[in-house]
Amino acid sequence: MSTQNNYFKFRTRFDFSPHQYDIGRPLFSNRKLEDNFFLLKIYEIDGTEYGLFYDYQLGFYLRANPGKEETFFNHVFEIVINRIRHFKHQDPFSAKYAAGLEQTHKLESFLEFLKTIDQWHKVEPLESVIGEKDKLIAQLKQRIAELESQLKQAREFDANEKVVITNSYIAAFMDLMNQLQGLTSENTKLVNTQGQSPWYKMIAKYFMHGDKPISIDTAKNYFPANKTDKPSKYINIPEEDKLFQIVRKDKK
Repeated sequence: MSTQNNYFKFRTRFDFSPHQYDIGRPLFSNRKLEDNFFLLKIYEIDGTEYGLFYDYQLGFYLRANPGKEETFFNHVFEIVINRIRHFKHQDPFSAKYAAGLEQTHKLESFLEFLKTIDQWHKVEPLESVIGEKDKLIAQLKQRIAELESQLKQAREFDANEKVVITNSYIAAFMDLMNQLQGLTSENTKLVNTQGQSPWYKMIAKYFMHGDKPISIDTAKNYFPANKTDKPSKYINIPEEDKLFQIVRKDKK
C-alpha cells in the first residue's frame, strides 16, 4: 500500500477561508518545507488548541496511512525537539535570539502536550521509563506472591484420592445428598446452603463414579436451583434407585 508524501494537511491554493488548522500560505507553499509550516502554526495558536490541531493533522495523515499513528507522533516529536535544540544553540547576543526564545517557549509548551499523549515513551527520559517498568514488575511480583499463597491454601483442601461411588449407584447416592438437604431436628434444618452449587461442586471435585470422574455439569443436573421449576436437563431419580431413606433414630 502506498503512503502519502506529506505528513500535514496544507490549505488549498487560493483558498482564503481554509480550515483553521490547515498549514501553508494562500497562494503558494513549498510542501517540501511542511515541517516549517507545521511549526509556524504552533507559534500562532493558543496552547489550549494543541490537542485539536494535533488530532486534525493526525486524522489527515492516518487517512492515507492507516495504523501509522506512532510514525506520525515520532515525526512531530523529532521536528519539535530539533527546532528547540536549534534555538537553544543560537548566539544569545544575536538579533534573532529574542524571537527564538519566544518560539522556544511555545515549542516546549507543545512538547508538554506531546507527553500527555505519548503511548510509546518517546518523550519521557529512558530513566523514567525504566523506573515505571521496574515499579510495574514489583507490583506483578507482589501479585504473583499473593496468588501463590492463595493457591497453596486452596491445595490444603485437596484430597490425595476421590471417594468412589460404586458403578450404577450414582442415582442412589444423589438421592441421599438431596435427602440431607431436607433433614430437620426439632424444626431446625440439619444443613443449610443459599443455593445448590456447593453440593454439585463438592461431588464433582471429591467423588468418582466407578473409575470415571463426575463432570460438574452432570452433578449439577441432579441439583436444580429451583426444585419447583426443574430445567429440561434435570436428572429425575426413579423410585427404584431410591434405595435408602434417612430417618431420625428416635423416629424409627
